[in-house]
Amino acid sequence: MIRHTVRALCAASLIVAPLALSTPAHAVVTCTVNGFPRTATVVTGTAGNDYIRCDSLPPMHGVDGLGGSDYILIDGTVSSGAFVFGNAGNDYLRVNVNNGSVNGGTGSDVCRVATGNPPVNCEA
Repeated sequence: MIRHTVRALCAASLIVAPLALSTPAHAVVTCTVNGFPRTATVVTGTAGNDYIRCDSLPPMHGVDGLGGSDYILIDGTVSSGAFVFGNAGNDYLRVNVNNGSVNGGTGSDVCRVATGNPPVNCEA
């Protein structure tokens, strides 16, 4: 009886293990905020001035600078369904490829998008 149970458990582990490995984990984005790594679905700054840098933003992810005069850089692509939001303050946003949304928010904001969707709420 024990041998049959052990065989059944071994056979089940051969089936379940590959399924567990092939299921993707919930994706998060890793950025640096003021030099410190921050991993989240939405990376946020602080109420003060921030320097936020990300490689890219997958769909359903974003960056929110919150308050202060923020400097936000996205070196890669802002995917469709992702966003960069400067929020309140005089922000500088730079995005390489914008397939999502780049929004300066309130304040006097400078936005630079190399290619893709144009930014909104940017004065320069």
